[in-house]
Amino acid sequence: MDGFYGKIKENPRTFYDIPLITIITSLLLVSITLFLSVIYLMGCNRRFLAFISDLSNSTTYAYEHESLIADVDNRLYKISDKNMYGIFAYIAFSKSGRESGKLPEGNPVILDYGDGSVLKLWDLPDDQSVSGHILFLSYTDPEGKDFSYINYKMTMETMMIRYLIYNNVEVDRGTLN
Repeated sequence: MDGFYGKIKENPRTFYDIPLITIITSLLLVSITLFLSVIYLMGCNRRFLAFISDLSNSTTYAYEHESLIADVDNRLYKISDKNMYGIFAYIAFSKSGRESGKLPEGNPVILDYGDGSVLKLWDLPDDQSVSGHILFLSYTDPEGKDFSYINYKMTMETMMIRYLIYNNVEVDRGTLN
């Protein structure tokens, strides 16, 4: 019997063990990477939804108080009710983008909602986009929390033509509170 158990206790390595260990390790690493990616993307989505919720609250406040003012090239426009919700819908439905913590250079278009929240928009050149431009958005809520991201579907040109200048009233800086 010693010969029988002696052969069982021997653990001879076969050439199948190395590929099997490699496959299991690779699957484990891919699973961990996939899991972490899903967690990261869920966090991005959660932050974007919080931004949209805050922007919705600011838009509602601006609608109720008629307080949305856009500063476009040092000209102030009082944004109409229809355009307020147009801006919100354009941003909410064009949600493709990437978060960014660094603000771009240059003068932004500034939307002041009147509740302490501010939305800043920058037009950025981009060789890979169809229009040659992308839109950088930076929103600061009334509590001072910031959310900034680059949107690859939206353009400043569309925002200007549809919502910021057309059907809005230009106002003097002196007439504002």
